[in-house]
Amino acid sequence: MSQLIELEQAVNVRELGGYQTKYGRLIKEKKLIRSAAISDLTKADQVKLAEYGVNQVVDFRSLAESRAQPDQAIEGAKEVFLPIFQEDETMVSLSPESLKKRLDDGEDAEEQMKKVYRHFVESPYACKQYRQFFDHIIENAPSTGATLFHCTAGKDRTGFGAFLLLHVLGVDGDTIKQDYLATNRYLGPMLKAKFEPMAKDLGDDLLNAISVLMRAEESFLDESLATIETRYGSVDHYIEKGLGLRKEEQAYLVAHLTQ
Repeated sequence: MSQLIELEQAVNVRELGGYQTKYGRLIKEKKLIRSAAISDLTKADQVKLAEYGVNQVVDFRSLAESRAQPDQAIEGAKEVFLPIFQEDETMVSLSPESLKKRLDDGEDAEEQMKKVYRHFVESPYACKQYRQFFDHIIENAPSTGATLFHCTAGKDRTGFGAFLLLHVLGVDGDTIKQDYLATNRYLGPMLKAKFEPMAKDLGDDLLNAISVLMRAEESFLDESLATIETRYGSVDHYIEKGLGLRKEEQAYLVAHLTQ
């Protein structure tokens, strides 16, 4: 199956169904969808997602991001505002002007991204929010509908959420990383179209920083994994003790979201 859900005005919208798990099962289709922002959905996009079965939307963006670009509603879908960070630490929502100022002030895009991936694990607030994310997935699991979860690029906050979900459902680490890195394939054409016309005006340093911020890198996810290893010893222990997701809750998700 093709995991990309093609829409007119949203990118990186992907089905997590179809992945094989270590339990000899497959993740069910039309249950879990990861996405970039859905603020520009056309009417046709809204209808397509409603017909696809989306009945819950979880927005990981900050309040400022969601106010600036509100989600387009999907008929029949419950909206859940669940910011992973109180401000957008990923910097992907910054204008080129604001990003340039941050770089001029000495910030390094790659180091900032690695810091973000450490914060997913270290921040009590982020841990609490990801725990609530699982609560919403658990609540919706018995329904016939799908949960769509997203941030701005569908890359970092969404990527880490997908990593957690896929791990709990029993997908192997290599497959999880390939799902994470697939963002580059689906965001690339949109980024090229958006920034290529500005290339002369932006300058090489700014273009390089934008490229780093809008790319999924294995080294970023490895930063999270190293932090988990240091603090918790294993991903399983982090999910159970750091997020507080009990074994029976994990088994419930496996039972309802795989077949």
